[in-house]
Amino acid sequence: MVKRSVFNKPDSDLAHNIPDLLVTVGGERVTCDFLTQYKVTGGLARWGFATSEVIQELPGALTQYYQRGVVDCQSHDGVWQIERRLAWDYLGGGLGGSDDLGVEPDLLSEQPGMEFGPWGHRVSNAAVDGTETGFLDFFEALGGMYTFGYPKSDARYDDDPQAALGIEGADPGVIRQYFQAVVLEYRPGDAEPVHLRFLGDDVRDAVYPFGSYKSFGSFGPAKPLYYGQTYVPEGTSFRDALVALYNATDGDNWTSNRNWLSDEPLDEWFGVTADDDGRVTELDLSQNQLSGEIPAEIGRLTDLVDLDLFGNQLRGEIPPEIGSLANVTRLALWANQLTGEIPPEIGDLASLEWVALGINQLTGEIPAEIGNLSNLAQADFTLNQLSGPIPAELGNLTNLTWLVFWSNELSGPIPPELGNLTNLTQLDLDLNRLSGEIPPELGNLVNLEELWLRVNRLSGEIPPELGNLVNLEELWLRVNRLSGEIPPELGNLTNLTVLGLAENQLTGDIPAELANLTNLRRLYLAGGNELTGCVPEVWQEVPRSDLGEIDLPVCGTQDET
Repeated sequence: MVKRSVFNKPDSDLAHNIPDLLVTVGGERVTCDFLTQYKVTGGLARWGFATSEVIQELPGALTQYYQRGVVDCQSHDGVWQIERRLAWDYLGGGLGGSDDLGVEPDLLSEQPGMEFGPWGHRVSNAAVDGTETGFLDFFEALGGMYTFGYPKSDARYDDDPQAALGIEGADPGVIRQYFQAVVLEYRPGDAEPVHLRFLGDDVRDAVYPFGSYKSFGSFGPAKPLYYGQTYVPEGTSFRDALVALYNATDGDNWTSNRNWLSDEPLDEWFGVTADDDGRVTELDLSQNQLSGEIPAEIGRLTDLVDLDLFGNQLRGEIPPEIGSLANVTRLALWANQLTGEIPPEIGDLASLEWVALGINQLTGEIPAEIGNLSNLAQADFTLNQLSGPIPAELGNLTNLTWLVFWSNELSGPIPPELGNLTNLTQLDLDLNRLSGEIPPELGNLVNLEELWLRVNRLSGEIPPELGNLVNLEELWLRVNRLSGEIPPELGNLTNLTVLGLAENQLTGDIPAELANLTNLRRLYLAGGNELTGCVPEVWQEVPRSDLGEIDLPVCGTQDET
């Protein structure tokens, strides 16, 4: 929320707000007072005009660019604070790991002044050669070390033979002094001879090379902000994440890469949808010939609602950083060549409603953390190599309507907790190595339309509770080790169109109640079973069945007697 704001418009390109903001971060209210900081550290003389709105350049931080510097609001050790970015450290040494941090230890002044900092440099009103500059007065008037940082050189001509620091392409023969955050210049012919370089512009151009900052709305002309207004910063780290994805997945050879890496707004890039604030909300690169691995930078797209990468040639593991996509509701990675385990961080996707990881080469166990996805409605893990037990925690997913683990290597019993999933319409555990009995709790799934348990190692009797599934249309129990009699309660399943019980070890009479299944279109009873009694007459009209392999009379005929 905007606490207060100043809107400057010296020209159309510099029409920007400098606000004080009250920000909500993870439920905590913190202040990011850019305007207050701007005013108490020299204002226009120190910072120049703003060249951007407040933006989210890095996750968990806010940033504003000015002509003469950059200001960040971020958390350090749990404490939020606003601070100037050390612009010359960024541009002239100190971030590259150099031993001298980009300083001039061999060119020190003997002029009177203030010596401070770790490198022995002095801030003085005179340059090394005695030329009066007024740098010390300017330094103290605009906030001193808090605003400028430590000096990294003394005041001297840039073309002094001993000078180690310099600005590429800058005018020669100018007295300059380099600080961590600024560069001071002395130009005696001007009415105000002490100047600050436009290092903010230089940092911006280094962070966003080739003018790519122009693709973000926050660097263009803005409208005034007012007290109490809700303000949502644009996220510029999105572009870097998209560039990383492009480079990691052979973007040059995608089927379509229209506008990618260009200066066009992000929502003009193929497959990218962005909101009015420039935040990437949807990324659909399905069936687009992506190859390579999904980069960790995908986790920066924190406003994504829909991530669709299905039908490509992606390989490698699903990066754990995908757990940062707390707003994603739809995650489609199916039909690729992904390997490794499903990262437990997937359980952090609190908004997830639809996940499809099928038709890959994923291995390992299903992470129990998936049970945290309370909004999940559809989950498809078809055709992988997942092993181990089905976690009981999946029983927490009470919004699930669709759960598919067809063709994996899952083992152990079917957890009775799956009976909690009363909104399920399809449960598919076909072609695994599941063992033990079918839990009677599955009879609680009163909305179930399809139950697929074929080709497992299930044993014991068919629970009569399955007769409670009055909406069931397909019941597949073929190729297991089921024994005992067919429960007459299955006759309650009057919507059933498919009944597959073949290739088990069932015995006893075919229950007369199964004559109620008048909607059957496919019927499989033979193969391994030793059934007795008679076949309901109504089944003679079932178009696809294996009744011909059952040597039993039709109920109600002379042969039956």
